[in-house]
Order: sequence, then structure tokens, then C-alpha cells
Amino acid sequence: MGNNEGLGKLYLIPIELGNVEVEQYQPQRTLELLGRLRYYVVENARTARRYLSRSVPGLDISSLTIYELDKHQGYSYPREEVMELLRQGEDVGVMSEAGCPGVADPGHRVVIDCHRAGMRVVPLVGPSSILLSLMASGFNGQYFTFYGYLPHDRASRRQQLLECQRRVLDKGETQIFIEAPYRNDQLIRELCDLLSPTLCLSVAVDLTTSEEEITTLPLSIWSKRLKGGLSYHKRPAIFLLGREDD
Repeated sequence: MGNNEGLGKLYLIPIELGNVEVEQYQPQRTLELLGRLRYYVVENARTARRYLSRSVPGLDISSLTIYELDKHQGYSYPREEVMELLRQGEDVGVMSEAGCPGVADPGHRVVIDCHRAGMRVVPLVGPSSILLSLMASGFNGQYFTFYGYLPHDRASRRQQLLECQRRVLDKGETQIFIEAPYRNDQLIRELCDLLSPTLCLSVAVDLTTSEEEITTLPLSIWSKRLKGGLSYHKRPAIFLLGREDD
């Protein structure tokens, strides 16, 4: 018997990456869980309610208590209220806006609070754009680094990209990052202009949807494709730098 016996559990619930049917990615176990959970911590209550209504037909949304991670206050949430629910044996779900909560997502704040309080944390199976793109890139999946968003400052950004290139060439370590969708094309041009043309770039867009595209090519060819009119403007994307021989 563990020391968290009788306490509630914190469930980490992945959701879709794009416009797909729930049954295509959500296991039956998770759908059943969504049907009984009554407490959630989310980034956006409105989109969470919409997702739950679509996932569990007939669910009484008004019966749910949904706490938001307040982005204007450092993604704070009513911590003591949520911890008290767990202490009383109530289960709580955490959901991201897309993909896995806690990964490139502020939900990790709730997770660490639960660990500190001795609560059980239960990660559930679901789509991760980071791992899906790595799987499909052809790059080294043994050693890799995910950076999230690159620095906005031009000098810092340049320095970071050159460091990414060094780690690929010297260590064979795959480098993974994201960008605001409206800046996708600008980022690819930046990579082509700054880095070695022999370095390979993999771009994974609209993962898990019918519009999914995953392409791995040397930067020299990406440069030609951009000049030919290729565009990923405003499409959710993951970018990976790597070597073909790893």
C-alpha cells in the first residue's frame, strides 16, 4: 500500500494535434476517464469545454469545474484548491491546447506541485508532435534536444542556430524546435541562409491530420524549393536539424 492510498490522481490527458476524429487517437480508457472526471486544469476553459463536449457526447459540461492556468500571472492556478481536491480523493485532469500536457506546455506546474504534495501523477497515451516528428525524420533518435521556441533577439537566435549546427555535426545530436506558424517560411529561409547547405532539415506539418506532410532534405534543396514557391505559412509545424548518416 503506497503512501498516496486514498488520494486523488492527477491524470495528464493528451488531446488532438489537429482536426481529427477523437476515435482516431484517443484510447477507450481515456474516453471512459473523460466521462467520469469532474475537475480539470487547462490553458483555456472555452476550448477545453468544446473538446470535452465533442469527445463525450451527452456529457453535462455545466457539472464540471475547470480551472485555468492564468498566462497573465505566470500560468498560476488555484493551487491549494486543486491540492485539497486531490487530498479528498477527487481525481483531476490536466489538458493542453494540443498534444501532451507538460511538454512544451505550462501544465508541468501542476505536475510538480502534485509530486511535492505526494500525489500520484498518471500520464496517458496520446499524440506528441515532438516524438512523431522525430520518428518520421530519419534522424538520430538516441540523442536529441528539444528547444521549444528559438530566441526572438536576432543575435541570440543566430548564436543558438549555429550551436544547433555544431551539435549536429560534432555529436550527431538531432535538434528540434518550433516557431509561430506565420513565421514558418521565414525560419526555413533563415536556416538556409545561415547554416551549411549539407545540413539536413526535416519539417513536419499538420501532424496526424489528412493534410500531414513530413519532408527531410538537405538545406540546399530546401532553398531551391522556397524559391520555387513552397510555403508552410500558418500551418502547425515542427522543425528538426540532423544528419543523414545517423
